[in-house]
Amino acid sequence: MLTLPSMTQTIEWFGWGDGVGALAAISMILTLLVLLAPVVFGLILYVIERMQVEVIGAVNRDLAYFFVNFLTFPGTFIHEMSHLCFGVITGAEIHEICMFEDDHDRLGHVSYRTRGPWFMEAVQHSLPAVAPTVVGFGLGYFLLQLIFSGEYSGLACLGLWYLVISLIDHSTMSDTDLEHYFQGVWVFIVPLFLVFFIFGLLA
Repeated sequence: MLTLPSMTQTIEWFGWGDGVGALAAISMILTLLVLLAPVVFGLILYVIERMQVEVIGAVNRDLAYFFVNFLTFPGTFIHEMSHLCFGVITGAEIHEICMFEDDHDRLGHVSYRTRGPWFMEAVQHSLPAVAPTVVGFGLGYFLLQLIFSGEYSGLACLGLWYLVISLIDHSTMSDTDLEHYFQGVWVFIVPLFLVFFIFGLLA
């Protein structure tokens, strides 16, 4: 089971002492790591997806793209539903939902418009954009826990692995997602910094 270090352990790991200045620096580093983590994870998934294309493409290039884009459709569904759910939760106005299309390498899309105060618009840009990576990693971790629990038959594990691969292939952020994410993610810098800083003071 994955366990995260406590704030006290994190401060000790940096070894910068327990002064306010050191705590502020550590809090800022942790804030940036948290905000950049989805982008890094998304890039890792993208590399894995491209590796699949290259391996299968060694046999047949068309088969490789058919596998990654269409046979793993559950991943596309989860990707777009993640956009949709986070858009609705944050108050964005949803205009269009498409789960399956083939338009210049785009398999689906959710169109929405931000609304409300400036800070809510920033939230509506960033959270729906990062949703597929966050949800994909969360579901993928849960599925891997089921697979390695040893409680399921070989056929069931095969189905679970299929879902994991589907998530890998469709949990990355598109160029548009990345643009929206960085357009609004700055609104979380101060709140996250304060959370880490206060926990550090209380540690």
